[in-house]
Amino acid sequence: MASQLSHADIQELLGAYAIDAVDADEATLIDAHVAECPRCRGEVAEHREAATLLSFTGAAAPEDLWSRIAAGLEETPPPLRIPAQLPVRRPAKRLFAAVAAIAAAVIGVLGVQVVRQSERIDRLAAISDQRGLDQAAAAAAVTPGARTVRLQSNDGTRVVDAVVLPDGHGYLVRADLPSLGRDRTYQLWGVIGAQTISLGVLGDHPTITAFRAAGPLAALAISSEHAGGAVAPTTSPIVQGFLTTT
Repeated sequence: MASQLSHADIQELLGAYAIDAVDADEATLIDAHVAECPRCRGEVAEHREAATLLSFTGAAAPEDLWSRIAAGLEETPPPLRIPAQLPVRRPAKRLFAAVAAIAAAVIGVLGVQVVRQSERIDRLAAISDQRGLDQAAAAAAVTPGARTVRLQSNDGTRVVDAVVLPDGHGYLVRADLPSLGRDRTYQLWGVIGAQTISLGVLGDHPTITAFRAAGPLAALAISSEHAGGAVAPTTSPIVQGFLTTT
């Protein structure tokens, strides 16, 4: 009877209670008990957190979740009594399906965690690379002999700033350009003598970018090209500018 539940009995039912899987009279008794027992109240909260994780939210599982599951699996189940007049039911398939479903849920949670961790590492690496590029561009801007150039659109609404070092290395340090569609990319061009040379494909939304020219640059320009870039400009420059000596 639910009215005879002891503290130990209630503790055994907390997992089921956390997911609303107990009888109504048991729920009433557990409600009253949990309201006055901080320990059981905390355990209910942990059970609910674990249930939420198995719903693929991607949050980190509590540190002791797996130890509690293992402890529950190690408990010896009560002996099964089957009346002689009733046929023996074989629950193996049902049990296997339940175990498989639990395993799939746990594997799914772990898989989500691995993917998220990998994405986090990739983001940190990208941030580290970008910070290094930012520092290199800032150092280039104050290097003796560096030349600066401001690339502008004809109406002056689009501006890109660049700095070029004496050895031909350079950086786009600011790019005020709108994002392009996925089938388009910005491409940087350098004028060296009578030739216009590609200095790199910049993607659909340029940020600080490094480039290198194999010769004395007279001017820089950026055009919009098909994704992947082109061997020569196919459209008029969006921004362009001539290099000056600092």
